[in-house]
Amino acid sequence: MTSIQTAQQPRPVTARVLVVDDEESIRDLCARVLSRAGYTVITAPSGEDAVALLTREAFALVISDIRMPGISGLEVLERAKATYPEIRVVLITGFGTPQMLTRAQQSGADRILTKPFNPMELLAAVREILPQDGR
Repeated sequence: MTSIQTAQQPRPVTARVLVVDDEESIRDLCARVLSRAGYTVITAPSGEDAVALLTREAFALVISDIRMPGISGLEVLERAKATYPEIRVVLITGFGTPQMLTRAQQSGADRILTKPFNPMELLAAVREILPQDGR
């Protein structure tokens, strides 16, 4: 009876993570890895969609590709920080220039991952950035 009660107890609420990338395969990979680790993951295929979500919902962390059509990941970072100064941000890129990386750091990026990254590298970065209670 105790084991049944334990199995039915709700999982603790975990951090909400917004994953933004115009490449579906990268979004899906990030969402899958983070969901399995217990995070609540919402995805957005563009910077425009991410900014719209950020105006309606709160997130503990944004993971965004830097280079996307329309609103870039750097703009997503800057708008997220303007609205939620405490939000944590990981940027991912396959084409980072020194100027772009400097701007990302100056704008408050917590981490920059270079594509291709391995799923464990992503998970380790998220676990390091977010508090242990996931909030």
